[in-house]
Amino acid sequence: MKIERIMVPTDFSEQSLDALKYAIELAREHQSEVVLVHVVEPLPYGVARWSDPADLLERYAETASGELERFKNQALQLYPKCRSELHFGVVHDVIGELVSKLKIDLVVISMRGQNYLLDLLIGGIAEKILRHTPCPVLRVGPPADPKPESPGSGS
Repeated sequence: MKIERIMVPTDFSEQSLDALKYAIELAREHQSEVVLVHVVEPLPYGVARWSDPADLLERYAETASGELERFKNQALQLYPKCRSELHFGVVHDVIGELVSKLKIDLVVISMRGQNYLLDLLIGGIAEKILRHTPCPVLRVGPPADPKPESPGSGS
């Protein structure tokens, strides 16, 4: 299987950074391009009661753009073939469309250790991406705790 383009959806969490590092390792092996993506979702119903929705979205988009730039710069320090894209919409829909449009071969997404069961039960964003994306999706979990040495296995 030829992997030319790897997408890493990010929410700017530490787990997303772990997924990015994993994707970069894969990209090195395959000489692939890494595409970092963040999606600004529509505001929840009722937000207009407390604030101007357009103003909130604009401020969030500015913040997200800065964070995405920071993530991209971290990625570029590790691997030169990285770029980033900021989009608006429903995350799993946008990711699915981008996979086709950008000819993505693999999506690498983080899995939050604390919410894994909850994600499975109620369908978190990672689960929705997994179900709606027309290419392989690799879910990267939290780093495993080092196993304690068994008695008598010391040097």
